[in-house]
Amino acid sequence: MLNHRQTKNQFESLATLQAIQKQAYQMLMQGLATTGFSMREWGILVYLEQHGQATASELADAFMVTRTLISRNTWRLIQDNLIQSQVNQNDRRIVRLTLTTNGQKTVQRSVRQVQENLKTFNQSHDLEKLTKQVETLSQQLAKIN
Repeated sequence: MLNHRQTKNQFESLATLQAIQKQAYQMLMQGLATTGFSMREWGILVYLEQHGQATASELADAFMVTRTLISRNTWRLIQDNLIQSQVNQNDRRIVRLTLTTNGQKTVQRSVRQVQENLKTFNQSHDLEKLTKQVETLSQQLAKIN
């Protein structure tokens, strides 16, 4: 059974991990600011770029959301000609999503744009803060073990 000190250390580690996640999220949101994509739309585009193709169910599992929510996000991307859906000829229930040529170009252009956006913000301060948070988490985890 955990004693009070171990429990306290675990809660401190969780709080630090949440702070790291929040900081990383804020940095990415700053980077995405001028792309016009939501965080999930960006994630879908990058996922498809990395994996080549996916079904709505696979995306829902990867992002830990419902298929309905993924369908809403992918619908806009389809309308913008960034992704396309392809029905499996052997099993019409299976619909694969892939990037269009326009989608591939947009992802490449957006990656560069996100990188440039991050450079223009106070990146060194943000990275320094993030580094300190990771070091703190490392020390807290060492106390637990």
